[in-house]
Amino acid sequence: MRAHRVVLAALAAASLSACSGESASSGLRTFDSPQALAEANRVAAEGKRSVTVDLDLATNGKGSCGLRTDDYAAACEISIADAEKVAYVMVPDGIFVRIPEGQAPQPDKPWLKLDPADTRNPLGQAMADVAVHIRDSADIRKALPEGAQLVEKAEEEVGGRRTVRYTAHVTVNGQAAVLKLWVDEADLPVRTELRTPVPDAEPVTITAVFRDWGKPVTITPPSLEQLTTLPTA
Repeated sequence: MRAHRVVLAALAAASLSACSGESASSGLRTFDSPQALAEANRVAAEGKRSVTVDLDLATNGKGSCGLRTDDYAAACEISIADAEKVAYVMVPDGIFVRIPEGQAPQPDKPWLKLDPADTRNPLGQAMADVAVHIRDSADIRKALPEGAQLVEKAEEEVGGRRTVRYTAHVTVNGQAAVLKLWVDEADLPVRTELRTPVPDAEPVTITAVFRDWGKPVTITPPSLEQLTTLPTA
């Protein structure tokens, strides 16, 4: 009982900290508000500068993204079922998708620049939405959207690493969802799991596994000479 009271006291103290949190009795600090947790994650991630994220997007496929954590530029490869991998590059001034090999009308121009705001190209809009969805699934800034509520936290080992597992109620595209977020002693995300209910079907679960924090990633947007044009509708 005394140990239990000590843990409760530590958690109560953590709630008084605006952003940094306080150490739990085990040495892992915890956070009582999503804002404090998100801020700690942001600071820790920006300090590392880069990360690789392995994604399982349920019916939208699987893949991996290399991200820079200062501007959240990303280079991703995603495959759906047995289809060829599709490469995306997302930088502050553009979203690009590489047409699978052998399918580009001009082999020396295999890249498309996507504009989510271009209503003349519904296909281009849809492809841009997919790219943004992929990046957001890997972006720790999106893990705890506005209005999120932390409802549970507990220590849990993940891949031999000590973490704190947070459970939060969040809203995604107007739908209630459950987010689980595992954070290590450096305040870095180790894994996220977002579970969204689907009417008359099984819930959809999207997972992201974070690895190789601080290891450089290569993000190279295509040159103008490599770009082709998507026909307008």
